[in-house]
Amino acid sequence: MSKKIMILGVASVVAVLLGLAAFVFQNLSDIELNDARVSTLKFRAGGAELVGTLALPMNVQPAPVALIIHGDGPVDRFASDGYFPLVNSLLDAGIGVFTWDKQGVGESSGNWLNQSMSDRATEAVAALARVRQESGVATNKVGFLGFSQGGWVIPRAASEGDPDFSVIIGGAVSWRRQGMYYTRLRLAAEERTQDEIDVIVREEYEKNDEVFGNPNDTYTSDTFPDMDRPHFNFVMKNYNEDATRSLKIMKGPVLAVWGAMDLNVNAAEDSNVYKELFSGDRDRQVIVIPDATHGLLRAGLFNYQLVSQWPIWKEYLFVALGRRSYAPGTLDFISDWIKSSSSNDQS
Repeated sequence: MSKKIMILGVASVVAVLLGLAAFVFQNLSDIELNDARVSTLKFRAGGAELVGTLALPMNVQPAPVALIIHGDGPVDRFASDGYFPLVNSLLDAGIGVFTWDKQGVGESSGNWLNQSMSDRATEAVAALARVRQESGVATNKVGFLGFSQGGWVIPRAASEGDPDFSVIIGGAVSWRRQGMYYTRLRLAAEERTQDEIDVIVREEYEKNDEVFGNPNDTYTSDTFPDMDRPHFNFVMKNYNEDATRSLKIMKGPVLAVWGAMDLNVNAAEDSNVYKELFSGDRDRQVIVIPDATHGLLRAGLFNYQLVSQWPIWKEYLFVALGRRSYAPGTLDFISDWIKSSSSNDQS
């Protein structure tokens, strides 16, 4: 190999590495708040004080605001920084965000395990009222954007309150049926046979229906030795949750979105229920994103039931990709829908 060819080869490799470094560096800015007017807001609901962050875009005033409604678990306001790519995407589109620590997490008092979905909806309505009090907020363009378990919270909150829009991502209709779907896919991932899966699911849900389906004092957490008392009580409060009634009477425009490759929620089944309930209403839109996960990330890279199942290199990949971790076009679509729906609100 000639010296000239070797130099060209090295130069090409260096150029590729520099380009890759620039790409990663650009995306790293997604993992922190950028170009935002940031303030801390507090409000009370259910006997607890909730604390969160209001981030408004720099160049839009007054701005629409999306209130983030968390999924399951002890989630802080930015989901351990996992929300930042989404938040920055919304800010870049001229949409503000308010997100708060769940009860008993971060700076918020209380205990999220003591909450029913009705309790969480009451909290969301209180947050909505609090955000509308802030200067710099377009008070007739404030709504909800929630994930997973938020699919039970938002329909209730949008029925009891008056949001200007609601975005539901990966929401299930029935708590019980969602649990069955989740369990089936978990067992399949463990390479159980179909016959084994059928037997385990039938036995598990006969027991669940007996214990949680008719809440009373007959059963205690001792019935489920792998479940501590707080989680047992949480399931007891919420096992019969079904969004059907609330979906029918939600106020404001609604966008419901699923990833087609969702491993937590039956996207095909639940999206069809939404379509039937929303039929004929032009303010209701139901979308299933191809090759997207439960959280609308790229399924080829991030399709796990739990974030805790990600190998460490996937965590680094998420950071390196930033908002590009999401299925292509998804975040822009959601932002455009929020702006379009809120711009039509003349209240």
